[in-house]
Amino acid sequence: MTIMIELLVGAACYVTFYAVLPGVGSIMQILGLALLACAAAYAVVMNKIKPLPVSATELIMFALGVLYVSVAVFNDPDTLLSSIAFLSAIILISIVSRTLTLDRLLDVGACVALMGVVTSIIVDYHEAIAALSITIGRRGLERFAPLGTHPDLTGYLFGAGAILISRRAIITDSLMERAIMALGTLASFLFVLAASARASLVALAVAVILSVAVEFGLKRILGLMWVRIGGVLLALCCIVFSDKIFSYFGKILEVDSSYRGVATGGTGRTVLWARGVAAVFDDSTRLVLGGGFRSSGLSGIGFSTESSYITILLDSGLFLGAAVIFAFWYAPIKALKLTDRATRHSSSLVMLATFMTFVVMESFFNRYLLAIGNPISLTTLLILFSLSMRPNLAAVAPGPQSFSGVAVRGVGPQRTPPDGRADPSQAH
Repeated sequence: MTIMIELLVGAACYVTFYAVLPGVGSIMQILGLALLACAAAYAVVMNKIKPLPVSATELIMFALGVLYVSVAVFNDPDTLLSSIAFLSAIILISIVSRTLTLDRLLDVGACVALMGVVTSIIVDYHEAIAALSITIGRRGLERFAPLGTHPDLTGYLFGAGAILISRRAIITDSLMERAIMALGTLASFLFVLAASARASLVALAVAVILSVAVEFGLKRILGLMWVRIGGVLLALCCIVFSDKIFSYFGKILEVDSSYRGVATGGTGRTVLWARGVAAVFDDSTRLVLGGGFRSSGLSGIGFSTESSYITILLDSGLFLGAAVIFAFWYAPIKALKLTDRATRHSSSLVMLATFMTFVVMESFFNRYLLAIGNPISLTTLLILFSLSMRPNLAAVAPGPQSFSGVAVRGVGPQRTPPDGRADPSQAH
């Protein structure tokens, strides 16, 4: 049974939700790593690890972890422990990704995201209401920050969580679960809005467009009666209450603010991006080998890069950093290749490409892509590794032992498991 592994992995991701709490944050990160180690150890003891070949993404990440530890040993001993933790996490993720199927990892991610929603409602309900009500405090707009999480990270967590939760709402056959997941999706979106996380809203918009155009198909979406009715009602509301709607979104997103408005260069991000790119090429050693894990933080370079991609290049060097970025950017494409276009909307891997698209788009504006200290970054690495191990549907010849695709509702009992791996019971 893999249920124990799923519980341990889910717990490992969930406890990192508390990593921002003062005093216990570092303990929660260590606990998350320990739980992940327990999941990997249990998989080894129970002989649950599938003999899948090492993927290119794994090799890149292993090399990255070794590089971080090496640089820390010779150049920055203060980051040695965090570098070892990152390398350890990569090894454990590699083991777990060979144990749980890709669709089950997505399910675990949805459960973790839903638990994050419930936790935020219990702990910071009044703060969420205040943020959605556009409360202006001494420091300006009150942005939702559950448990003290930075509003930008809040947007990242709940934006990605909304996609994971909505996937469960789509694929489940239980009306009760569908209702719960639909409410979880709505709450997640409202949390993103309450955090005034504009980068996450932009990334969500891009991800939804891809989902409609590529995963479901515009004709199929418009063919649903409830979509047509909802679209008409939404259009009427926008027409009747247009002034109030535009005024509300303008205030909560601070589009006219002197600090965060449209004329501030992405709240000063464009200036920081230029400084970050220049810093990559200023030092030949950093250009080739990078500065090491978390070397691009405020204490390391004197400013915040405000971009995962610049952070990765500064930490990892131009060549290995570019390989890491390519691995993430190729993930949505790989996700689409795992399913047949005609049946993609009913696959258990539906919205996988949407999720990865959100992650890579949001990472233009924030620094959470390559991390192990929050639930979504850890979940993303698990999904990325598992995704990289799966063969493309189009690249596999048919046959009794081939990987023929993913599970589709309505297909008979001889179908292949959801991640595209051959059913062991059908092997010869």
